[in-house]
Amino acid sequence: MKLHFGTAGIPLGTPDRSTLNGIPYVKQLGLSAMELEFVRSVNITEEKAKLVKDSAKEHGVVLSCHAQYIVNINAKDPAV
Repeated sequence: MKLHFGTAGIPLGTPDRSTLNGIPYVKQLGLSAMELEFVRSVNITEEKAKLVKDSAKEHGVVLSCHAQYIVNINAKDPAV
């Protein structure tokens, strides 16, 4: 097992700040992880999610997601 360190969201210094540009920038900073912040909404399309996944794999960056507190992935009720 390896402990990964990363940023909460896209690093502020990322050129042309976007999720896709943040991933290689995280690696450039010497970090190995980046959190996708979905605290106000899930703001990524399925198409873009695939590109993000591929970029993270290519750069060896682990992704995590921070979702809204009202979202409960383990809930039995689909509305929650």
